[in-house]
Amino acid sequence: MPELEPEEATFNAGAMEGVLSRAFGGGSTPYEWLSRAVSASATQVLDLACGAGAMIERLERPGRTVTGLDRSREELLEAQRRGRGPLVQAHASYLPFADGSFDAVVSSLGISVVADRPRFLSEVARVLRPGGVFATLTPSMRPANVDDLRLISRLAGQLRVAPHLPGVTEFKARTALGAVGLTKAEDKRAKYYYEVADEDDAVRLFEGLRPPGDADRVGAAVEFLRARFADGPVRVPLPMRRIIAIK
Repeated sequence: MPELEPEEATFNAGAMEGVLSRAFGGGSTPYEWLSRAVSASATQVLDLACGAGAMIERLERPGRTVTGLDRSREELLEAQRRGRGPLVQAHASYLPFADGSFDAVVSSLGISVVADRPRFLSEVARVLRPGGVFATLTPSMRPANVDDLRLISRLAGQLRVAPHLPGVTEFKARTALGAVGLTKAEDKRAKYYYEVADEDDAVRLFEGLRPPGDADRVGAAVEFLRARFADGPVRVPLPMRRIIAIK
């Protein structure tokens, strides 16, 4: 990977992977759920807003190249440290690739945090080949039961904001995809849980959910969970949404 331009990180490099790789629902992690959307025949795959490259590792297979792209120097250096690549530093809404370069484009949470979603989706459609697949994960507000909502409410009191994965939780997928020539093939939701059994688990969770400047609020939330996991692990709900579209 060439030398990267420095850029301020919005959260600790690799923190998101530390959360999602340990979030389970239905016998899988969110990363595994997303990876199932990519056909075995896809040989060129782009992972947008790849972070530390969690999806690169999960999508690799003989005869396939998975390229990771992120604007964060810190995340890409962490991906490089973990032996993942090839890697490109660029903005997800201004892709340095030719039209029709990829059989599939995936993004774990990228669509929920990008500032200009229409531009982001337009670029996804541009670099996809005809018949190519776009698959993305975003945070969701549901499904959630009464116990989930009670815990989230208590944590929100400590953090002063509801704890959820970064980004906008809800938007109209069919309209947004159709505007750039993509056809929605699937829009499903699933509930994952991150299990907090000790203080390290709690710290790891909030590193992924909150920017590093909120130390006091995070500390209060960790203390709240510490009092609860004394009686056993606490399962923090992380509802997710998987959207799949075809060009």
